[in-house]
Formats: sequence, C-alpha cells, structure tokens
Amino acid sequence: MRRLFTTIFLWFWLTLIGVAVSLLAVFAHAGFSSRALIRLTVHDLLVFMLAGGIFCYFISRYLTKPLFMLGEAAANIADGKLDTRVDPSLRRRHDEIAELAINFDRMAEKIEALITGQRRLLGDVSHELRSPLSRLMVALSLVKQGPAGEAAENLERIGLEAQRLDTLIGQLLTLTRIDSGVDRGAATAFDLTNLVLEVASDGDFEARARGRSVVVKRADACVTSGFEELMRSAVENVVRNAVRHTAEGTAVEISLEHCDGNALLRVRDYGSGVPESMLAEIFLPFRRVSNGDGAGLGLAVAERAVQVHRGRIRAMNAGGGGLVVEIALTVGNVETSLDAARKVRAPQFN
Repeated sequence: MRRLFTTIFLWFWLTLIGVAVSLLAVFAHAGFSSRALIRLTVHDLLVFMLAGGIFCYFISRYLTKPLFMLGEAAANIADGKLDTRVDPSLRRRHDEIAELAINFDRMAEKIEALITGQRRLLGDVSHELRSPLSRLMVALSLVKQGPAGEAAENLERIGLEAQRLDTLIGQLLTLTRIDSGVDRGAATAFDLTNLVLEVASDGDFEARARGRSVVVKRADACVTSGFEELMRSAVENVVRNAVRHTAEGTAVEISLEHCDGNALLRVRDYGSGVPESMLAEIFLPFRRVSNGDGAGLGLAVAERAVQVHRGRIRAMNAGGGGLVVEIALTVGNVETSLDAARKVRAPQFN
C-alpha cells in the first residue's frame, strides 16, 4: 500500500508543481513582484501538499484494500484452499473492482471444479482398473496352477478382462482427446441425418444378438457444422447405452426432428429407467445405475462431444418406463436430401 500511496502522491505533487510554475509565469508576465509571488506560491504549496497528502492516503487505501483482499484470496488458492472466494463486500461495489471480484470468483469456481473432477476421475480410474486387473491375475494364476481341463475357461476369462481393459482405456483416451482438443481438425458441415441412420443401422445389428432391436421413428433432414466423427461417437455411445439397458424383446426408438433451426435427437429405451436423483450424474465418468458390463464412460464421452458442438444433452425417465436421452444441436439452413442417407440400410421405420 505504501508504494501505491507514494506513486499517487508523487504524481499529485508533480502536477501541483507544474500548475504552480505555470501560474508563476502568468503572474510574472502580469507584473507581480517576485517576492510576493514566491511567498504566495510557497504558502499555497504547503496547503495543497497537506490536503493532497490526506487525499492521496484515502484514495490509495480505497484502491489498495480490495487489491490486498484479492491478492490474499489468490494466495489461498495457490496454497490449495480451492474453496476460497473474495469478500462479499467487493462484489457490492459499483466499479471495475467489483467486476474483477466477480470474475475472480468465477475463475476460482472453475478451477475448483476442474481440480476436484480431476482428483475424482483419478480415483475412479484407479478403482476401475484394479478390478479387471485383479480378476485377470487370478485367471492367469489358475491357468498356471489349475487343472488342465479348466485352462480354456480361464483363458477365455483373461481375454474378456483384457477386452474390458482395452475398452476402458480407449474411452479414457477419447475423453482426454475431447478435453484437450487434439486430433479434431477443422469443423466442417456434415449430414446429421445420414450419421444417425448409419449409427442406428449398426446399433440394430448389435442389438439383434441380444434379442433387441433399434428402430428409427423419425428422421428429418438436418445438416450441422462440427466434427463428424466426434458426433458419431456421441450418438453411438447413447444408442449402445440404450441397447444395453432396454428389456429383452423391446426396441430402442430413435427420432431426429428439425425445428426452429435446431436438431433434436431422442433415443428411448424400455429398461428400468434411472432414479430421479441420478439423472444428472449418469453423465459423469464411471457413474452407473447398476453393475453392468459397461465401463461407465459412454455417456460422459457423449456429453463432452455434445458440449464441443455447443449443444446440450439431458436424460429423463419416460412415461411407461425406460429412459429418454435428448441431444439438441444447432443446424444450418442448408437444403439437403436424404437420398444419400437412405442408401444406407436403415432399421425399420414405424
């Protein structure tokens, strides 16, 4: 605070001297005596210096106190106290410092969320890797020491756990690439309808092996701009999640609607749904409603991919059972035809 006070005081004093010299020149030109001018100038300078010192003290205190509080908050964050926020009195000011305080709190909240999420993700990854690795080591030990007749079964278990690890690591890499923005390339316009139909066709092929199916109820012509493979990953993960949880003998229903410059993609399954308290949490990494064969990363990948495209994704329980996942994206006004998309063998339309 002393340095800022000195700076303000010096600028005030130098300005005062400049004004005094200018006045001396004007009065001397007007014919005033030199002694009277010097006596008047010294007297006025002393008065102004005293008043200026008091003024500079209060103005420097007014400026440095909030800066000191901001600096103290920044130091606390640097020391690991991520829940630190600036004093509420700073936010109630009506100047630029209040805006700085508000932006500082927004930055602190973002840093806290990112670091807390990173720590939680690291713990979840450690836990998720430990389980298949432990089962893999047990199966490997049984292959070495167990009966020869059980070797084939244990080798199959090793292959299954290795596949789970590969899936888990692959989805973790996808999350990392989405967050870092690498390997995206340049955003381009692509046919969203064609993409959805292709994913639905692939999903239907996989679902039939489980006694389920995927049907497209509606597919409006939609063209959007972004990263096609990234959006394909998002839609695939949502559809596969629906196929995994829909009841046997039922169909996952997909609809793509173009309305008011937006594309609304709905994917509905006929499973047991999700508890209301967990509807927002299912988009977090490793959040599962029940123990299943998934890694718990598919919907997290979908959410990050949709956010990259400045869209939104949400989940809600459907009337009559099941879960509906909605993806809303901004689409262009480009006139396109579905002829090319319909060349891809699509699931049954109802």
